[in-house]
Amino acid sequence: MKRCQNKPDMLRQSGSGLSYSRLALFNRPRLAVSVLIASVWLGAGLLPAGAQQGEPVNLLSIAPTPADRGKIAVNSPLNIDQAIDKALAVEDGEQPKTNPIIIAEPADQALDMPTEPQAAEPQATESLATESLATEPAETGLPAAANASQIAPNNGLGTNDVYSSAKIGRRNISDVGLAAIGVGDTGNSQLDSLIWRGTSARDAVFLLQKSAIASQSKAIAELAYEVVARQSVPPSGANNVAADLVEARLAFLANGGRSSDLALLAVQLPEAEKWADWRRWLTEHYLMIRDDVAACSIVSRQITQTMDPFWHKSNVICQAVQGKTGGARFAADILAANGVDDPIFFGLVNEVLNNNLATPADLAKLDPAKLDSAHIVLMDVANRPIPLEGLAVLPKQMAETVIKLKFLGPDARMVSTFDGLNRGLITHRQAGKLWRSAGQENNDPQLALAQLDGRGDALTTALAWRALDADTQTDRLALVAKAIKAEINGGNGAVMLPLYAELVRNALADESVAANMRFDDLDVAPKMAFLLAINQPNDTTTLAAFAGNGEALKAAELLRGLSGDAVDTNVISTLNMWHILPVLEAAGVAVDEQDWLDLVKNAPVSGQGFAGLPPLLLKAVTAAAEARHVAETVLLANWLLHDVGLEKTNPADLAAVIRALDMIGQGDVAKAFAHEIIAAHLMQRLAAMIPDGTQS
Repeated sequence: MKRCQNKPDMLRQSGSGLSYSRLALFNRPRLAVSVLIASVWLGAGLLPAGAQQGEPVNLLSIAPTPADRGKIAVNSPLNIDQAIDKALAVEDGEQPKTNPIIIAEPADQALDMPTEPQAAEPQATESLATESLATEPAETGLPAAANASQIAPNNGLGTNDVYSSAKIGRRNISDVGLAAIGVGDTGNSQLDSLIWRGTSARDAVFLLQKSAIASQSKAIAELAYEVVARQSVPPSGANNVAADLVEARLAFLANGGRSSDLALLAVQLPEAEKWADWRRWLTEHYLMIRDDVAACSIVSRQITQTMDPFWHKSNVICQAVQGKTGGARFAADILAANGVDDPIFFGLVNEVLNNNLATPADLAKLDPAKLDSAHIVLMDVANRPIPLEGLAVLPKQMAETVIKLKFLGPDARMVSTFDGLNRGLITHRQAGKLWRSAGQENNDPQLALAQLDGRGDALTTALAWRALDADTQTDRLALVAKAIKAEINGGNGAVMLPLYAELVRNALADESVAANMRFDDLDVAPKMAFLLAINQPNDTTTLAAFAGNGEALKAAELLRGLSGDAVDTNVISTLNMWHILPVLEAAGVAVDEQDWLDLVKNAPVSGQGFAGLPPLLLKAVTAAAEARHVAETVLLANWLLHDVGLEKTNPADLAAVIRALDMIGQGDVAKAFAHEIIAAHLMQRLAAMIPDGTQS
């Protein structure tokens, strides 16, 4: 955001189309400030009845009204709203993640601001509670962390009971209370409030900084995000480094694009200058997800305290989306009079206030390189497609937020969806629906595959999948085989295999395609059966409909053995996957007793070139697990697995990580990690089954 610069001739040079007739009011600085404060009171008086009562206001649901009423007629794109909301809805019995939290009272209720009329606090999006976090108890003189560790085990009190013993404003939150902010329930029932036990706060900061990287294991990465976001008893010594600890947690979640969890933490931060950047981010997040009540309640406080253009631009947006034309124009006049030089912003405001739809010429004039977050919000409100280049201006912590924007352009929609899928923010089914809704134009499948081969970037991946999804040729599964091989070789196999399995199942509804698979006319059936076996090993009925399904049935049996705790050695022998024995043993999977020497005599023995994990870091993981340091073990494991693919890593080292997860009570994650390892090896086998340069 560019800082305000005084430019007396700004209004004469502006081409925004807004009326700035009040410029004469600002000849004197004191008068400018007076008018600014007047605009704030004017904005408060112009609130719609629903907003004044604290009810959520949908940014796109403002009803059109006659022009002489001073309201804005915003087109309500029900088709886009319904498409995006339906695609992102929880389906098929999936349980949504619930994030109840315990936070301090809002800063505008602190004792130093008793007389100001206040807007309602955000209620619709984040399910906020009103009890405070832990504070330093005045009666005992003990830190809240000490009380938590002493009281909870003895009296059976939960962490929330300890932390809700006092109510204070967020400006007065103690260091211990600051360190304890978090999400109340991350969905992992195997985690408790003592996950940091045995780890010092300074070590926690170090681990958070080092492990804030992408892991090769989605299961371990998801567990790490839950550990970091979770509200828990802070590590020992947290009161000495509380701010550093919270900053490290926020940076960890930001690196993963976890916008929802970040918002739940950011809303609990004290209203101090140190956290100003996160307060700005939280406002942008709320505006982009259409929670204008939450966003504008923050903005209404900030504009009385600062002349920072960011907050006054946000005020213009708030006035506009709440239907207050006069307040929005007046706030825009103030910005221009104070020298804010942002023609894109003023042009978009004019477009929103006048209810003008963007023309192709308007879109061509917009320079993506000059966009910022305020422009992105206004483009979405104005129903103007946001280009792919516009996403580059948004920070990585917006990854989850971006998916919920209604008016992303086709390329931006496809790239943001892939990013969300790759980060584990949306499901494969949601991704497929979002890609299908991204536009009507589909590339030729052969051309899309030619672009995909060897590149594997987000846009070519999405375009290839869309092209094959729309293909109706009888031999289209031959192209699916070629596409999945390219994705596996490009490093996107685990992400894209479920989506291509969906295409195979959909294609089988075509009787001519199903007949080809039964009789193997195209020599593709064994590959497609193997793909489906990796994706859904329990669906043996579908696998039985494919010719040449022998290896696929063995692969399915191997994966099912992880949940059944036993695997027949004939399965391992048929697939020639003896190298995964350490993984199976670590996961508690029994293998039949054999005459191993006899097997060596009769089976070919070949060396496997695997990369070992860093020995010192691996030892740190196992030592932390043996000491039952839960959070420490998880963060070290996430750090350990950041750079080498699971199929290229020494299975014995990976087996040590599985045992470490099991030792800290994360048996389900350990099983899921073992499944990822075996699936990664099976995908390499699938890629080897598909010849290069042919349709199959």
